[in-house]
Amino acid sequence: MEDGETTRGPSKQIAALIFTDIIGSVALQQKLGTDAYTRYVSRHDQIIKECLSEVPEAKILNETGDGFLIRFTDPSDAVNTALRLQYRLSLEKCEGESIKIRMGLNMGLITEMDETNRGATRAVGMPINLVARVMDLGGAGQILMTRVVYDDAKQFVRNHPDSGLSDKILSPPEWVSHGSYEIDGNDKNIEIFEVGLKGTAPLTEPAGSKKARPANQATHEKADSNVAPEESEPVDIENLDVLISYADVDNEPLRTGEEGWISQLQRNLKVRMEQLSGEEVKISRLSGKDFESISSGGGMIKEIGQAKTVVPVISPQFANSPGCQKEMDVFYNPVTISSQTGSGTPNKAKLVSAIKMPVPSEDFPNAISSVITQCLGLEFFERETSTGRVREFHEDFGEDSRQRYYERVYDLAYELYEALKNKKNFSSIESTALTGGRQKIFLAPTTSELTKEYDTVKRELKEHGYHVVPDCPLPQSVNELNEALEEMLIDCVTSIHLMGHHYGLIPECASSSLGEILLRFTAGKASSGLKRFIWSPRDFSNGEIRQVELLQKIQEDPSLHAAAELIEGSIISLKRDIFRVIEEQKKKVDADANKEIKPANDSKLIYLICEQRDEEAVEALEDYLFKEGLEVCLPAFDGDEADVKALHQENLINCSGALVYYGAAPRVWVDIKLRDLIKAVGYGRENPIENQAVFIASPHDHRKERYKSHSAKIIRQNDESFTPDNDLKEFIETMKET
Repeated sequence: MEDGETTRGPSKQIAALIFTDIIGSVALQQKLGTDAYTRYVSRHDQIIKECLSEVPEAKILNETGDGFLIRFTDPSDAVNTALRLQYRLSLEKCEGESIKIRMGLNMGLITEMDETNRGATRAVGMPINLVARVMDLGGAGQILMTRVVYDDAKQFVRNHPDSGLSDKILSPPEWVSHGSYEIDGNDKNIEIFEVGLKGTAPLTEPAGSKKARPANQATHEKADSNVAPEESEPVDIENLDVLISYADVDNEPLRTGEEGWISQLQRNLKVRMEQLSGEEVKISRLSGKDFESISSGGGMIKEIGQAKTVVPVISPQFANSPGCQKEMDVFYNPVTISSQTGSGTPNKAKLVSAIKMPVPSEDFPNAISSVITQCLGLEFFERETSTGRVREFHEDFGEDSRQRYYERVYDLAYELYEALKNKKNFSSIESTALTGGRQKIFLAPTTSELTKEYDTVKRELKEHGYHVVPDCPLPQSVNELNEALEEMLIDCVTSIHLMGHHYGLIPECASSSLGEILLRFTAGKASSGLKRFIWSPRDFSNGEIRQVELLQKIQEDPSLHAAAELIEGSIISLKRDIFRVIEEQKKKVDADANKEIKPANDSKLIYLICEQRDEEAVEALEDYLFKEGLEVCLPAFDGDEADVKALHQENLINCSGALVYYGAAPRVWVDIKLRDLIKAVGYGRENPIENQAVFIASPHDHRKERYKSHSAKIIRQNDESFTPDNDLKEFIETMKET
C-alpha cells in the first residue's frame, strides 16, 4: 500500500441476493466455438446489466464468467429484477441459441471487504453459500428462493414488472411452494419457493443437486439406512407462545416421507403469526401419548396449565384419546384451575380449537365437551350441501382445498395473535393504540351453506381493525342465548345477518331457528341506534319453506327490517355497503368527540427518528423544529424492549410527519425505519404518513451522497453544525398545511 492510501474496513449489511448461472455453458462453448460463445456471453451480460440499471441500488458483487452474484437492498427489487430477466431472456436468441439461465435468491447478513491485491471488493457470508445451493437446484428459466425472500417480496410484487411497458399485458407472476430441501452446510431443512411468469417459468419441483435434495428423499434415505429418527425436543412451556394439543394419529402423513397434518399446521401457523406480529413466535406441540408420558409423575401438570395459548386439534381420534382428555382437564377443570391459579374460572381467551374433523356432540367426553362449548372453534373442513360428505381442508388436496386451508390458518393465527397481545403486559400507551376505539360489530352465525361467505366477511372486518362478536360459541338453549346476546350486543354499532336458502338449527326450548332469533333480537335493539345489514340471495324461491316465509317477512314487516339495509345478490355488494356505513359512523363519532374535547393547541406532531448514537447530535434540529411551532417526539432508548416498541408504534400512529435522522446509523437502519413508516397503517393508523423525509447529516461519505428514495424527501445538511436550509423549511411548511 502506497503512502496516503487507505483501506476501508469490512462493511456488514442485510442484503437480498441473486445468483445467476448459464445452463450448460461448457457444452454450449464446445458447440458454438470460442468467438461465437464470447458474443453469446456478451449479449447475456448486456441484458442483465440493462435490467439492473432499473434498480439504482443494485450492485454486482461477483462475476463468475457465466453468471453474476448481485446485491439488492430490498427483496422485492431482487424478485422484480429476476422476473424481468426471465421474461426478456425468454424472447432472446443469440448465435441461434436461446439464452437459458437459472437464478437463486436469498437474503441475510453479508460482509463486503476490500481486496487490495485485486483492487476490488469481496463479499462473504453464509447467505451467499446458501444462495449458490438454491441456484444449483434450478433448471432453465427457473427462479428459486428461500422463505425469507418469499415472505417479504410476495406482499409487494403483485404484477409483473414488464407488464404494460409495451403493448403486451403480462399476467401476474405465479408463486409456488416446492416444500423442504436438505441442503449441505445447513443444520435445518430449507423451504424452497418459485416465482415466474406462467408459460415462461417451469414452475416445477426441483429434483435435487449434488449438494441439495428434497427433504422427503432424505428421510427415505435415512430410513433405508436404518438411521434412528431424531428425538423430539422437550416442550419449554414457560417460553412458549402456542401449544398445539393433538392425537398422534392426526399427524400420520398420507404418504411416506411427507409431513403430517399437525406438522404442516405448526409450520404454517408460525409463519402467519410472525407476519402479523413482526416478532419470533414460539410454537410447539404435545400429543396425547406424550402428555400421558410426561405427566405420569404429576410434575408437568402445573406448567402445562400455564401455557399462554393452546390449540386443541379436534377430531374423532382426539375425542377418544385418554391423554388428550387429560390435557383438556388441566385447562378446563375448575378444581385443577383453582388449585393452580387461584381461580375457578376458565380462561376462554387461552384456547382456540382447530376442528380437523367433525365429532358428534354425544361422542364428546366431558373434558373435551367443555372445550367445544366454551372456546372459539375454527373448522378445517366443510360439508357438501348435496351429499353431506365431509371435505377436509389440506395443503395437498387440490387448489380450492389448499386455499381454504390457508384461509383457516390465517384465521387461527389472527385469533392467537390477538390472545397473546391481550396477555402481554402492555404499557398504557400501547394498550390504547391497540384496543382503544375499536368498533364492535355483531356478525350473526349463519347456516353451513354460507360458511365461506361468513368467513370472508369476518376476516375482512378483523383485518380492518373491528372487534367481531360472537368470539365464542353461542349457548344452545334459548334462555341462556338471550342472556348472552344482551351482554354481547352492548356497545355494538352494527349487526350483520347472512340469510341463505336453509332455515337452520332450532335451539333447545325454541320454536324458531337461531338465524330468526338473532334477527328478531337485533331488530329490538334498532331503537337504541343499532345499524343492521340483512343479506339474502336474489332468488330464494327454491329455499326451504320456512326460510322462504322468513325472507318474505323481512321484506314486508317493518319490525323485522327496522334500521336495516336489505342487500340481495353479491356478497361483494354487502361488504362494500358495510364498510361504507361503519366508516361513516366512525367519522361521526370522531367528529363528535373532537367537538367535545378540543386539543390544547393545534401544533403538528413530528416524529424525529434517530439512533441512540445520534441522541445528542439531533438536539439542535429538535430545538429548531419546536421553535417552528411543531411538537417533537423522539424514540425511547431506555426501558423494557416492549415499552420501546410500543412508544415507537404509538408515535407512528399519531404523528403528522416523520423525519429520519441519517447520521451515525448505518444505511440498513435508515431503510428499516422508512419501511416502518409504510407499516404504520398496519399498527392502527388511519392514513399513510404523507410527510416523510430523511435528514442526512455528518459524518459524510460517498454512500450518503448517493442516497435516494422514492418515498421520502431528502434533506442534506452539508455543514458540520446544524443550519436550517430551504429544503427543511419547505418540509416544515408542507407539514403545517396538511
